[in-house]
Amino acid sequence: MSKKEQETVGQFIEQYLFHRKEIVLIIFLIDIRHSPTNNDKLMYNYIISSGLPCLILANKADKIAITKVDDTVTALQKELNPIGDIPTFPFSSERKIYKEDVWNFLDKYIKK
Repeated sequence: MSKKEQETVGQFIEQYLFHRKEIVLIIFLIDIRHSPTNNDKLMYNYIISSGLPCLILANKADKIAITKVDDTVTALQKELNPIGDIPTFPFSSERKIYKEDVWNFLDKYIKK
């Protein structure tokens, strides 16, 4: 993506996050298999700047050894959110594992 396109996308994201009143929670998806990219970090900064509640989902948790999931999630959280005030959960959309913790967290934001 060119610098001009990045700027346009950045302005769109800012407009959406800062002016959309219906947003009650941002779910930030990140690939558990890789360290956050510069684009991931940029998106994270947009999210933090919005002041909205956020949840980090480390997706594709089924692609790494189950014994490494917790340590990998902790490492991702330390890199993106070192103060640890944003919940970070492993998740697998393919195998539907780790979903209980995520749904328990989401229940707080779902209007019933």
